[in-house]
Amino acid sequence: MGTFGSRRGAADKLTLPLMILAFVAVGGFLYWLNITAQPTEINMEEGPVETESGADVSVPLVDFLGDPAMYAGQVVEVTHARVASRLGSQAFWIGPDATPFLVKMAPALVEAGTEVMLESTVTVVGTVGTLDNAMLEEWDAAGAFPSEGDRIVAEFAVGSPFIEATAIITPAAAGGEGDGSGN
Repeated sequence: MGTFGSRRGAADKLTLPLMILAFVAVGGFLYWLNITAQPTEINMEEGPVETESGADVSVPLVDFLGDPAMYAGQVVEVTHARVASRLGSQAFWIGPDATPFLVKMAPALVEAGTEVMLESTVTVVGTVGTLDNAMLEEWDAAGAFPSEGDRIVAEFAVGSPFIEATAIITPAAAGGEGDGSGN
């Protein structure tokens, strides 16, 4: 059998030129893409979008809690709102336990006997306002606070935004009948 000489030297001689050729090819391709690429224009619709609930804007709770004051005077639909605690039979707090947000049910909801369950996830539709002492007195006169303790808790929200809910939508139970749009 014959012996073949080492081919190592041939491979070493081609490594550097092949590497340079690869860089030049990739650089050329990127240059070609840069020259031939066409700019794309994206049209984004600005402003609030009317929702099925009649709200000016629909926003998840997390985004709403970022700056609720910016929605002052607007009818909002706050989705994925966890009921943190109740405040009597006419109001409740939504959001995380560390920073809850006050929701007061409108008289029509109270008359209809609407109740929310603790830890349930709801969609709240209503107008964002700022709670003041005069409103607190009106709520107290309307029987919103069954105990003095509830009123004291509500006083912590004076000067802060709140929602006066005109609709509270709870999701239908799994396997249950209905469309889940009960008030």
